[in-house]
Amino acid sequence: MEDEERDDVPAGRPPSPRWRTMPPAPMDAPPDGSVLDGVYRVQRVVGRGGMGVVLLARDELLAREVAIKIISPDRVTSERARESFLNEARAMASVRHENVVQIYAYGQYEGLPYFVMEYVPGTDLGTWIDERAARGVSPSIDETLGILDQVCRGLAAIHARGVVHADVKPGNVLIGPAFRVAVTDFGLFRALGEKDASELVVGTPAYIAPEVVYSRAPVFDPRADVYAAGVIAYEMLTGRMPLPIDDVPSLFDVHLKRMPITPPSEVRPDLPVALDAVVLRALDREVERRYATPEELRRAFFRARSDLGKRMHARRILVVDDDEHARAMVRETLNATFPNATITEVTDGVEALAHLERHGADLVVLDLDLPHLNGVELTAAVRGIPHLEKVPIVVITGHGGSADWRVLQKFGADGFLMKPVDAYALVALARRALEKVP
Repeated sequence: MEDEERDDVPAGRPPSPRWRTMPPAPMDAPPDGSVLDGVYRVQRVVGRGGMGVVLLARDELLAREVAIKIISPDRVTSERARESFLNEARAMASVRHENVVQIYAYGQYEGLPYFVMEYVPGTDLGTWIDERAARGVSPSIDETLGILDQVCRGLAAIHARGVVHADVKPGNVLIGPAFRVAVTDFGLFRALGEKDASELVVGTPAYIAPEVVYSRAPVFDPRADVYAAGVIAYEMLTGRMPLPIDDVPSLFDVHLKRMPITPPSEVRPDLPVALDAVVLRALDREVERRYATPEELRRAFFRARSDLGKRMHARRILVVDDDEHARAMVRETLNATFPNATITEVTDGVEALAHLERHGADLVVLDLDLPHLNGVELTAAVRGIPHLEKVPIVVITGHGGSADWRVLQKFGADGFLMKPVDAYALVALARRALEKVP
């Protein structure tokens, strides 16, 4: 779990100058080494936000790392804040999905409410974007769509529980090991169809949907989260925001003036025009013309990317897995992405090695747990053959973890994915690997 941010700003009063706000001054937090409820040993602070602080802790009973969000002492005096904090925990607890951070427990420490969440090691999307921008590197199309695909899956699961997230932004999207993406921070969630008669503009200005701005009592539905996902897509693809919104006054000004959005391919000419229509529809000012659900947006991106893949020239791909269903998923994903490729399937490591020695390949996708010769052994054997030492290898597994990935990296594996394999993550790794093949 990474740090969280929020702008709760009365209409007309400027918040912090950038949509990704600076954290507030440090607050009192349980000191490192403290044990909450006799179970959670605090290791360090990993983030601060408007509501409280996020800690990394060790669950000594279940022997795992967890994230703990604990309410700030200056908020605990408000009963409304306590209720909001509990409701956030309940909303998160109601969703069980790979692309949503899971909540484990709720408690109090010296009168301060807290809840315990899954810890996602890695970074948040905002930091991920900024680090690449600092190096002058733009996220690839496949990295962008792979992240958005998982964000949309997570949002769809949230909406299925009758909740709108209402604060979708890069800081609330975590990127963990094996390219797993998880949505977090339900601090501003709304019930589907809920009306908000408050005079506060609540959220992060650049990601707030227009209908939330110019309606006195906006009704929250999935399309507000779709708009925010569209802003993230535009930001990742072009390196800039779709509209010049830095604070609440500019938020009102831009939307009331109905300022046009420049198509992404005009900002970044190397982008395919096919993506323009998808991004601009997600950002449509008229809510009725926007994609109705994150699932619709996800499928639109997938179709656009599949159409682009038809231009790829023929490649030879070897898929190695003794699980028929996993093989079929990989084959169908790669066939849709590289329709001109020749895809060969084998079921064990010895057969795969013999095939590679005889025929070679431009890409190998293999399971870690194989009969006769496992994924680590096969990777090592392939790297020991001179004409195969540079063949890209992507390993997938249903049981491995970061330790296996470290071993595979030593033997020269190019990518590592957990089952069930995310299609966009697989495509992103495959494309990146094939681009290296002369």
